Amino acid sequence: MIGSPHVARLLFEASAPVSAPVERVRALIDDGWVLDAFLGSEEARSYVDVDHQPGIIGFQGHWWYRGEISASPSTGGTTVTYRVYNIARRSAWAVPLANRLFIGYRRTVREGVSGLARRIESHLTP
Repeated sequence: MIGSPHVARLLFEASAPVSAPVERVRALIDDGWVLDAFLGSEEARSYVDVDHQPGIIGFQGHWWYRGEISASPSTGGTTVTYRVYNIARRSAWAVPLANRLFIGYRRTVREGVSGLARRIESHLTP
């Protein structure tokens, strides 16, 4: 995990295929397009801290949340992966309670990465 000075706990992970070469998808991660497509405009995400390495973008907000989006090569194109971590330094046990036990969150993560994959394909298709 990039940019994190302490141990984090992986809560959710979902992946989706993109029919494009990994280099093109990683370029969208690196230039910030993916972050804008996933989180919205810069004004809407003013509470989020962002860091990245080539091909991976990390974003943190609130007291517990860290998301990471990455791209890896796969047969026929690229796999985009979205991971959600609990980064709470204290009271990590309270994270599920504060988020209503994450009911429906797994589906939200899957739908989020699937939607992102479709937006990437649309953006890269002339």
